[in-house]
Amino acid sequence: MLYFKRRRRRFRKRMLILPLFILICVLLVRAFESQVSAFSQTYIPAFAERTATEAINDAVLAKLSELDFTYRDLAEMLCDENGKPQSVQINTVNINRLKAETTRAAQDELTKIKHSEIFVPLGAFTGFTLISNSGPDIRLTYCMTGSFNSRIESSFQSTGVNQSIHHLRLIVTAKIVTASVDCQDTMTFETDFELAQNTINGDIPTIYGGLRNVY
Repeated sequence: MLYFKRRRRRFRKRMLILPLFILICVLLVRAFESQVSAFSQTYIPAFAERTATEAINDAVLAKLSELDFTYRDLAEMLCDENGKPQSVQINTVNINRLKAETTRAAQDELTKIKHSEIFVPLGAFTGFTLISNSGPDIRLTYCMTGSFNSRIESSFQSTGVNQSIHHLRLIVTAKIVTASVDCQDTMTFETDFELAQNTINGDIPTIYGGLRNVY
């Protein structure tokens, strides 16, 4: 009789411990998910911006190297009969081609990394610095999409008495949207690339061709 009473007590204890154990596991899982969600909302956008910036820069630089346009391919300095600079004539065909191809190259490169993943050590989610790089890797996945716009800017830089340098720069504006299970973020950033430059002796001429001038 005593044996059966002890057995019933053990069974009751187990029946009490099991729900408590399950409850603790559920609370731990929810706490971990909350920590991962908070971590993802700051880490993924920052990582995605860096990844997208590097990809866009590599794509545009590769396309510029392939096109290999010089200053004369993009603009022509027009002078009067005394050789004094009067205006700069823009080669709109080459300018439009350069803008279109670099924008397409950036878009193609972003498509390659549309679906990305990050591996973060488990310790990073604990908030403790000493173990932030410890533990197995946790995979965080996200996707990226975006749109691009490019323009050419013309600027003059004074380099001495009656002398200046004419710069032609490509400005690429990217609007990138990142999305994951825990977060969504939109970022907009600009990257500029030096296309060509030319030294001008004399007064700054007038720019034609619909470019944005920066002095």
